[in-house]
Amino acid sequence: MPSLIKEILLNLFFIILALLIVPIWLEERRISDHAKTILKTIAIGICIIFCMTFPIHVTDGFIFDLRQVAIWIGGLYGGALSALFLSSIAVIYRIIIGGTEGIIVTMIITTIQVIICFFLYRKFQTSLSSKQRITSITLLSIGTAMLTMILSSIWIVDGYQILHIISTYFPAQPLAAFLGAYITETIQKHSDLRRRIIRAEKMEVVGHLAASISHEVRNPLTVSRGFMQLLLQSERMNYKDKQYIQIAIEEIDRAEAIITDYLTFAKPAPEHVEKLNVKTEIERVLDILRPLANMNSIEIQTSLLPFAVKGERQKFQQCLLNVMKNAIEAMPNGGTLRINVSIDKDYVLIHISDTGVGMTKDQIERLGEPYFTTKGAKGTGLGMMVVYRIVETMKGDLFIHSEVGEGTDVYMYFPSYYKSDVEKFSQKNEKAIPI
Repeated sequence: MPSLIKEILLNLFFIILALLIVPIWLEERRISDHAKTILKTIAIGICIIFCMTFPIHVTDGFIFDLRQVAIWIGGLYGGALSALFLSSIAVIYRIIIGGTEGIIVTMIITTIQVIICFFLYRKFQTSLSSKQRITSITLLSIGTAMLTMILSSIWIVDGYQILHIISTYFPAQPLAAFLGAYITETIQKHSDLRRRIIRAEKMEVVGHLAASISHEVRNPLTVSRGFMQLLLQSERMNYKDKQYIQIAIEEIDRAEAIITDYLTFAKPAPEHVEKLNVKTEIERVLDILRPLANMNSIEIQTSLLPFAVKGERQKFQQCLLNVMKNAIEAMPNGGTLRINVSIDKDYVLIHISDTGVGMTKDQIERLGEPYFTTKGAKGTGLGMMVVYRIVETMKGDLFIHSEVGEGTDVYMYFPSYYKSDVEKFSQKNEKAIPI
């Protein structure tokens, strides 16, 4: 028994080394998220090799290791390609070690793991909470552990051996899965917190700057625009001069719009808080954007429910307008813009998705930073900066999932004005009809 515990702890050490030490080391390195995922997957692959090299001896006819746990965590957090890579390592190394029964069991289990990771990865990343992800990995590990024991029982007929396997292998697998998933979630949580602190510090600097200069800059711009309008009405001006003045007025309006964004950011606290019907506000924003959508051959699909949130009407509309306009501009060759409203616990969820060009993980992480934009010379980066601040002041939260070439999903959560909205929604079981 002491040697058995030592072997289990050794396998756990390999998993913790790959899931804890390597991500912490990578966090301090300035490399892309894609590169970090590759390096983490390679580290987990090495962990699998070590686990299989130093297996856990249960009986004379049965040994096991914790490679299934490593594949579950690597595949569900890294994606289907990571799962395929890790499974390939497990199968190839198992063939090198030898043993017909072990090779067959390994091939069956790893194939099932790759298929599940392929179909579950997107939902795992976007729809599940941290606790749900930990629970999912633990349950999946229990499932593969049971399947492994069932397949192994084909070759092991001794009842005492089977009982010994159940009492050791079955508890070790899910416990290791729980521990590995918990470590991964904790690291991700601290990593997200670190990014938020850095973002908050940057936003604080921009906020102080905006508050100090916006009013002083706006006043002379307003005076300049007024005099230019007077010149434009003069009969002494020729057509070419009027064109130049009109361009100057348009640029002043553009500068004023940027200053307005800065003011919104610098003074985020809502001045006139009221009950807002989400369905009504979205429909008003869509009325503004529909000509732009039609011009870009974009189909708008909505599934709206009349839930209420608390906030300032103008800023809430500006938040929705910025997100939807970004979605439309991300589809230069046409596409579909979908807006759905639903209830998630005590929050109203506004889900805005497009079928546009998408973004990389690095771009998603930088969204909301001053002057960062994916539009090149056409953007200022202030739109999403304002969106983040408005969502924050409404005590909501914002999540973005995107893949290059497949589009972007924006999830905005706002506290429901009435907590009973959830109960009403459940009782009525209303089905939203797309317009």
